[in-house]
Amino acid sequence: MFLRHPKDAQKDSFKEFSAILRSIQERLPIAPSDQALRWFLANGSSLSLEMGGSADLSTALIEVATPETRSPREVVCYQLANEQLLQEALEANRPVQTWSLIKSNSDAYGHTLGQHESYDMRIAQGPWLLAWWIGLTLLLLPLIVYRCLASLWLGSMLLLSLGLRGLRVADWGASKSSADKLDPLTSSERLLGFPMAPWQWLLGAWGLRQLHAPIVWLFGRLLSFVALRPHRRNASAFLATRCLLDGAGYLDPESKFWISSRAALVDREIGFGSYNAHRPMFRCDPLLRKLLSGPYWSLANFFELLRPIQRIEIAIGDSGMCQQSQWLRIGSTALVLDWIEQNRSVQAIQLRSATAAIREYARDWMLVRSMPDRAGVDHKSRDISRIYLRTLKSWLEKKSDVPREAWEIIELWQMTLNQIEAMPKNQNQPPMLLVGRIDWISKLWLLQQLGKDTDWSVKKKIDIRYHELSFEGYFRQLIDNLQLSPLISEREIQRSMRMPPADSPAWRRGNWIREFADSESKIVVGWEAASYELDGENYRVEFRR
Repeated sequence: MFLRHPKDAQKDSFKEFSAILRSIQERLPIAPSDQALRWFLANGSSLSLEMGGSADLSTALIEVATPETRSPREVVCYQLANEQLLQEALEANRPVQTWSLIKSNSDAYGHTLGQHESYDMRIAQGPWLLAWWIGLTLLLLPLIVYRCLASLWLGSMLLLSLGLRGLRVADWGASKSSADKLDPLTSSERLLGFPMAPWQWLLGAWGLRQLHAPIVWLFGRLLSFVALRPHRRNASAFLATRCLLDGAGYLDPESKFWISSRAALVDREIGFGSYNAHRPMFRCDPLLRKLLSGPYWSLANFFELLRPIQRIEIAIGDSGMCQQSQWLRIGSTALVLDWIEQNRSVQAIQLRSATAAIREYARDWMLVRSMPDRAGVDHKSRDISRIYLRTLKSWLEKKSDVPREAWEIIELWQMTLNQIEAMPKNQNQPPMLLVGRIDWISKLWLLQQLGKDTDWSVKKKIDIRYHELSFEGYFRQLIDNLQLSPLISEREIQRSMRMPPADSPAWRRGNWIREFADSESKIVVGWEAASYELDGENYRVEFRR
């Protein structure tokens, strides 16, 4: 997310991030992580300042992550809860007439944004799992060499910083009172706890990138040959067409309308995103972080990669506003992944090029383009989606322990496809029954109300402010005018703002934050564990899945 500012206001994302944290702290206990730019909330979520590959705070964006849940509906609840929490925190410090949060898919610097979903997937099975373990073992020695060199490099950068600034090590390591916990967030010279200026961080990051480039290349080859083979074979066609359900719409500089801006830029099935600016379907950055990050003297994170089940991101989704779109996105994807992992012999449609297909389908709002499968048969996006829907419905009918929510998702998916196929022929008009329920259709309908001769800048304003979280946002106004009943009740949202989800690692995380955030325990929280101090003793608690 980013802030919409007055034209004469100077953006300082670091200052805004600190102010929002302070405002949230008045409503909900929060706790720091081992990264100064990420904090955790008592509802299990996290809030961070995303700087990408730059140390320029004027381009940083606010990133919010929901807690781990076992239900697609819960994911949507926490998305809505966190958005409302952020908007309330923002309104507490400035007038909403001039400042607002934009849940955007692009920023003013040309970067494409979106939503990343994390799912627990089986990285490999049988002989492929053995190959995965062997590959990791072969990476161990290069990893140890890298960590030794990286420690020397970062140590030299820190000594350079201390020498240039004349800082005392005692001052740098001095503890702060609980009232001053957020003070480091007001100084860009103390990123991640080190007294280093932005240019020094850029230099340090450049050096680390050169050192670990060979390991990243080798790890990428291991992923390509071994990891997620059943998922890539049987889920790629579904993911190529998923924007039909969850695309947020996008107006390009040539006034052409796309279903999804994020999906239109996908360039590979599996790989890394933040490291090399690629756009994979299956984004393995969490695995790369386990390989490279953490204390350089510990291999605990590395050994976690030996687990058969890993957390993988699906990074093809837009930042949508409609509850139905969000629920369908998470629910349909979870069902497809469960179907693949529980049936090792499944055979789904295999497109000749899933990456070429997703780019074509994402730009085809009229739903007329076809892409070939490996047998040469052409398929339209809605036909592929319908095939997956029927397959999953047949699979669920044979099971005896199907959650009620699974059938609700199947029913909603089928109803959405039926209404999409009822689009007026030869009139290029979106189905009115889905306006306010599917994002790309809602945005397209708003744009079509302006007429063909409307200036591009006016249309682009609708494209951007559709995602505004305040009551002045165009989506919020559309919902109010249509008087649509929400799928998620306000009671569910209010509960999600306060409490973490039960039967989840986030439950323990949220409760520990609530217990220790306001004490002198010096709690530090992460996704996997928390550490704290009590009566002079250091403790660590694991958040097991």
